[in-house]
Amino acid sequence: MADSRNGLTPRDSRNLSFFSIWTMAATTTFVVGTIIIKTRVVDSKALMWVLAVLTLVLSLAAFRRYLLFLRNADELLRRIQLEGLALGFGAGAVFMLCYRLFERLGAPKLDSSDPFVVMAAFWIIGLYSGLRRYGAAEAS
Repeated sequence: MADSRNGLTPRDSRNLSFFSIWTMAATTTFVVGTIIIKTRVVDSKALMWVLAVLTLVLSLAAFRRYLLFLRNADELLRRIQLEGLALGFGAGAVFMLCYRLFERLGAPKLDSSDPFVVMAAFWIIGLYSGLRRYGAAEAS
């Protein structure tokens, strides 16, 4: 039974919450690791490697929880999620391919992880769009 406030079953809500927690943990270790490695606040190679590996492990855990969320979701929720992912992937691919040309024309060089921001933003836009489209259809 779906929760009328957000359209998610209790299982979907739980899976999405776990995904969010793992994602926030991975993001936090990525940011902290990036700052420590870049600024050399701590000059311990071992700590830097621990932060990098911890970020990897937490990111893999988040990815696993997202797959679990998708596999357990109903068809409508899965469709909304997959359309959001498709929009994010497509926008990211276009951005990565085209921005290289702009860099060659003198645009600032981006970090290799910057396209992820584009992908994530368009994933969120795709989710919002799908929720509006299918949520309105489900309500009528």
